[in-house]
Amino acid sequence: MKKLIFTTTFFLAISISYSQSTAMIAILLEDGKESEYLAIEKNWNIAAQAMVDAGMIAQWSVWKRTPRKGDENWAQYYVFRRTTKAQDNNPQNFDNWKEVASKAFKGKSQKAIDKMLSFNGIFKDRRERQFKWVSATGWLGLEWEIGDKAYFHFMKQKNEDFIQYEDQLWKPIAQQEILDGYRKFWGLGEIISKDEPTKALNTGHTHIAFNFMTKKQNKPAMEIPEDFLTQKAWEGLSNSREMLPAEELTLIYTTL
Repeated sequence: MKKLIFTTTFFLAISISYSQSTAMIAILLEDGKESEYLAIEKNWNIAAQAMVDAGMIAQWSVWKRTPRKGDENWAQYYVFRRTTKAQDNNPQNFDNWKEVASKAFKGKSQKAIDKMLSFNGIFKDRRERQFKWVSATGWLGLEWEIGDKAYFHFMKQKNEDFIQYEDQLWKPIAQQEILDGYRKFWGLGEIISKDEPTKALNTGHTHIAFNFMTKKQNKPAMEIPEDFLTQKAWEGLSNSREMLPAEELTLIYTTL
């Protein structure tokens, strides 16, 4: 009975996630501006929580990307802003965002609040993508905590079978790892829009895969059966997309 309840909740979470869109904002900072940037994002965390409470957005978070050698043009931080279908369908939803955010800073003048939320002179570059889930697991009720790790891969779809391969091969593995306590979530998002700075990169990325793991250790190595059909299926998956190495993120701020 418990398993049935879990399964129902698990797949309900999937249907809800498909109705949401997410803005993924890559932030490249000017030299020496990191501490100033984090102080401003701390203020934005307060403002974003007010917008969540007012029903303007569903969630907001800031993640620090783990740097790698030779990645000077990569973002140092990523901001995610998630919205529901109803919020997306209401363009006027943000018209009074400043009024809503300002109420969270009691006793501050609007001039002071504008300064607290201003990124003037902080960004070297800012690039935004919008994506929607096309395949995903449920969350199993595990919430984020500051310091949590997440991983994502940029992908380029190569044929029409790509999503079906991911859905039929990767998703069941991720679901089992959730049941075993090693994983919180796996999802594949299709990029549905890019701003001009992102288009200028000309990467050709069409999708983003996300992995959120738990702190449970000693996850068994994945074993793929060696029978002919299984091997051909995994070969088909590899041929269906190009995938960059995983990028590691650490959660810095998040709304509730």
